[in-house]
Amino acid sequence: MKQFYMLIQLRSNMKDLGIVICNFNKVDYLKGCLETLYKSNFENLTYDVIVVDNASTDGSPDFVKENYPQIILLENETNIGGSGGFDRGIRYATQKEYNYVALLDNDILLEKNTILNLYQYIKTNSKVGVVGSKICTMDNKDILQELGGFIDFEDRFSFYNPLKYHKDDNSLPETVVCDYVPACCMITTKEVLKKVGSFNTNHFIYWDDMDWCTRVRKTGYEIHAINSSRVFHKMGLSNHTNTFSTYYLERNRIMFFLKYIEDDKFDNFSCSICDWFLRMSFFSNLKGNYATPKSFLCAIDDLLIGNLGKQDDSIFIKEPEINIFDKYNLRNRDNIAIYMQKDMISNRRVYLYLKDFYKNITLYCDKKNYDLIKSNFDEEIVLQKEFLQNKFKTIFYVQEHILDFKEDKLFDDKYIFIDQFINVANLNEIKNLNSQYKMYEDIFKNIYQPVLYKKFRIIRERFKSINGK
Repeated sequence: MKQFYMLIQLRSNMKDLGIVICNFNKVDYLKGCLETLYKSNFENLTYDVIVVDNASTDGSPDFVKENYPQIILLENETNIGGSGGFDRGIRYATQKEYNYVALLDNDILLEKNTILNLYQYIKTNSKVGVVGSKICTMDNKDILQELGGFIDFEDRFSFYNPLKYHKDDNSLPETVVCDYVPACCMITTKEVLKKVGSFNTNHFIYWDDMDWCTRVRKTGYEIHAINSSRVFHKMGLSNHTNTFSTYYLERNRIMFFLKYIEDDKFDNFSCSICDWFLRMSFFSNLKGNYATPKSFLCAIDDLLIGNLGKQDDSIFIKEPEINIFDKYNLRNRDNIAIYMQKDMISNRRVYLYLKDFYKNITLYCDKKNYDLIKSNFDEEIVLQKEFLQNKFKTIFYVQEHILDFKEDKLFDDKYIFIDQFINVANLNEIKNLNSQYKMYEDIFKNIYQPVLYKKFRIIRERFKSINGK
């Protein structure tokens, strides 16, 4: 009778939902996250908030203890990354047997029904193993960062977000069936966690949520992102002064695909990675950024010898890049124009880069791209046939990649060619660029590419032996 009473009492204390937040030295963002979380509408949903702190030195643990004593605070002795932090939170939540577990980034702001809508959706859709929120940028709340992510196993061998940088408007789908949702704001179930397990701590950061969602899909569940649940996320990758993001993104991308691609995709994958590194190293050299390709090569070697998790020795300080505004004498020009094409990621990245330097920007495009660009930018858009180029001293011509340049239009010296990676060239430079690149490509493919192929094959064979394939 006593044991039966204790079991009843234990079940009465169980909560419906465990909300895991991973934090490292972002106390100001954590404040906003917790404030909006506790203002959320949970209706009759019972929940615990679990903050996993990765040895922060900015007062984060003390802030939580002093202001939110009800929070379950798990303090790590060292920074074990987002992968390690979420892993500890998931293992704790699994032990406590919450029916549902949510994972949140610390640098998000939630709306009132963000969590509730995720919970209600996954509760009523048994085929869904994970559901994630629509993510908008914190700095521009009408611009989408992500609504469901996809993984390209055929061509580029990377992740992609078709709706990235699009406006958050009525044209968006209510539900997106996708390959993954980021651990920015997602909910899963107790049953999924029992089948799939926790995050892989080998990542340290980046690609851990994609790896986990891939494992979820392999068990037969679907991954959904829903429009009715929204968060605002602080995007900060591009501001790194070192190679932190390059190292972990590329190391873990290669690790992911060498684990999951089929054998008949190996050559395509190896060729794709080598082509990417070929371009990256060529243009990094032109810009005086030698640290980035060096860090990439360290990532390959670390995978080869099994150095996973956190690897500080493979992160380098970036050299100051050549300033394009000084190089091309562009600083004191009041009116500039940007010619935009259909690729919205390229358009948005170039625009965000240039708007910090210029107050007056005119956007123009072809008629076929007018509606798309107009729906994504607040500025007035001018059609190319109505564009008066003589009014401008400088015209930035956007391309997906600067090597795509074709001299099929009349250009003059006022044109500056720029792509999403902020590779930049004037008219004289871009005419010679392809011949320089071809020479470097021949050297790379004859000498370095076969060595990289060999390393990829060794790494893949190790993963196959571990996974039992």
